[in-house]
Amino acid sequence: MEALKAKKSAGPAGSPNKANRKTAECHKPGSAPGADKVDEKLLSMYGGRGTANLPTTLMFDHVSPATRLLEKRRQMFEVQEALNAQKDEFNRREDAYRRREDGLRRKDLELQESLIKFNKFLQENESKRNRALRRAADERKQQDAKDIEIQRYDQQLREKLLEESLLKQELEKNLQYQDYLENVCQSMSKYFPEISDILSRYRTLRDANMQLLASKEQDDLERDMKEKDFNLFNKDKTNQLLNQNNEIAEMQIAYEKTIVKGEVIQKEIDKQRGEASDKSLTLGAVLSGVSNVLNRCEQSFRNRHNKPMADTSGEKPPRTDDELKEEAEKTLLKLEEIAMFMVDFVDIRRDYDLNTKNAVNEVS
Repeated sequence: MEALKAKKSAGPAGSPNKANRKTAECHKPGSAPGADKVDEKLLSMYGGRGTANLPTTLMFDHVSPATRLLEKRRQMFEVQEALNAQKDEFNRREDAYRRREDGLRRKDLELQESLIKFNKFLQENESKRNRALRRAADERKQQDAKDIEIQRYDQQLREKLLEESLLKQELEKNLQYQDYLENVCQSMSKYFPEISDILSRYRTLRDANMQLLASKEQDDLERDMKEKDFNLFNKDKTNQLLNQNNEIAEMQIAYEKTIVKGEVIQKEIDKQRGEASDKSLTLGAVLSGVSNVLNRCEQSFRNRHNKPMADTSGEKPPRTDDELKEEAEKTLLKLEEIAMFMVDFVDIRRDYDLNTKNAVNEVS
């Protein structure tokens, strides 16, 4: 092995480069095909990581296949050792990362717990603050209510003091009346021995006066009501009289209008009767004319064919609307028959003119 390493160290100066050597080995007869696959696998595994971890390779060409196979096994062993070392390193790093992750997770849990405690602390402080604010607002409202009550009591106190002062003034004012009543009792002790007698007499007279005043007010109210009723009755009767006079005038005007309207209607009826008579005459003339024309047509027809004439002596002039409508329908039928006779006459005349023309043409 040491001789091979020594030849490897001296190989680059007197041997071709690595690419030429690989090419020579590939075209060399008797070389093992698995060796190229191992080289490609090694290059694919370690191609992007430099050449520091690559196992040492033989740098000469003149070796036997057994030596090359041993060399390849040695390289595979070294690669396996390097892979195991990397696996150990990976496991070590994975353990470190896992421990670090556990530590971070533990710190995260501790941070979440501390955050929860801090939020709970903030919520408790907020609830305490809200309770304190509500308590302060309630106390402020109570204070305002007490201030208002104090102001009301002060106002009542001022009113009571004012009332007391007014009562004192009235007492001082009424003392002179007491003196007067005492003098009256002394001067008229026969009738009013006590002041209470004077007051009772005064109350009796006052009640009688109030009753009289109430009776007078009642009488005044009754008088006002009677007077009001009389005025309303007089006003209603006056209005009723005026309304009746207006109705009479309106009825007189309506009567005059009705007379004028009746005269106009009578004139219209006379006019319509005249027009109806004229129309009846015209209609009778039309009906008789149509009947005469049809009779003449039928007479010539019956004379040519030796048929008797139709009897029209029993026909009566129409009197009602239904009879008039029936007669009009018969007249229409007669007009249609006359039209048929006229058409026949025109055809005969045309044929006659045509025959005459043909005869004249033949003679000429």
